[in-house]
Amino acid sequence: MDDVAGCCAEQVSRLVDDLFGAILPSEESCAVLMDLVEGRIAKALQARAGPPPACGPGCAACCTVNVGTLAVEGAAVAAYLRRRLGPDGAPAAARSLLEFHERVRWLDDAERIRAGLTCPFLDEGRACTIHPVRPLACRSVSSLDAADCRRAIEERGDEDGEGGGAVRMDLVQREVHEAALGALAHALAARGLDGRLRDVTGMAGVFLADPLLAQAYGGGAAVPLE
Repeated sequence: MDDVAGCCAEQVSRLVDDLFGAILPSEESCAVLMDLVEGRIAKALQARAGPPPACGPGCAACCTVNVGTLAVEGAAVAAYLRRRLGPDGAPAAARSLLEFHERVRWLDDAERIRAGLTCPFLDEGRACTIHPVRPLACRSVSSLDAADCRRAIEERGDEDGEGGGAVRMDLVQREVHEAALGALAHALAARGLDGRLRDVTGMAGVFLADPLLAQAYGGGAAVPLE
């Protein structure tokens, strides 16, 4: 596992240097970067054989926890939403996301679960509306049994519990995605860019609210989000 994850992490670091060495970050270039990163991850994982995950549309048990998201991921989500919502719909969506972020930013996972604050990117059928551009932290999670997820979330949200039970999952998938996320954060910070992680709602909302933020971020400005 270490070789697969380490090799993928090295490739992700090179992607940042190659892309952002040629052009400054923008919403669209961040979207391109994340497409390339996911392509490298998919290639690293393609040779494996294993049972299929139980995850699918409508199974959103894990969509009640905080999702650590990098600025480039938030910008990619904002670019996706801006194309779908247009100039008239983007501001209201940004306000809604930032208001939600204010509600969850000081909550740990257990507190958020108990409050029932599920991800606002879920639609009425509990399917992810940003699935093509979802963060690496979301992509890292898989489950071989949906019942494991439901039980683990219930136990994690229990004030008398000890953090939630185990979930049988694809550990290689998780390790490779986590290695890629770590390499991406390190490569961004090495270029003087904000490499902090914040919940996906805040990161997407702050970029969606300001079409010029991605360019400012590319110039070294910190993302105005706590």
